[in-house]
Amino acid sequence: MLYSVVLLLHSWLRWGVVVLGVVVLGRSLVGWLRGRDWTHSDRRLQVLLVSVLDLQFLLGLTLYSVLSPLTPGTMEAFRTSMSVSFLRFFTVEHPVMMLLALTAAHVSSQLSRRAEAPHARHRVWAVGILVTMLLVVLGIPWPWLSHGRPLFRGF
Repeated sequence: MLYSVVLLLHSWLRWGVVVLGVVVLGRSLVGWLRGRDWTHSDRRLQVLLVSVLDLQFLLGLTLYSVLSPLTPGTMEAFRTSMSVSFLRFFTVEHPVMMLLALTAAHVSSQLSRRAEAPHARHRVWAVGILVTMLLVVLGIPWPWLSHGRPLFRGF
């Protein structure tokens, strides 16, 4: 029961990550290319995106390490599991890509905060979020992939 609830939350929160990531990326690109000042709203969106990514990662980590029925079996037969693309994706590829995405978001957030000029803040943040969102998009189990999941779980 708890597994189903956390999986549903994890599945739906990805849309918050994707939509918010696209909005923040667009805003940071416009700020960078138009030389706009770094505002309090930019900082709030930055904190919100990193926080949503943190929550999503925490839900995923809970699924992976505590609740998932797949993890114990794949860890016992790790070498064999790596030859099955579905198991390899959920055991290694998905968690590693999402950890890298989270790291990119945190690093670019910190680097942009240290930048002196507003255009430099926007540039560093835009590049970091671009990397973050590419990793997120690559790490999502889209329905058309062999290991895909539904776009909207629960329907």
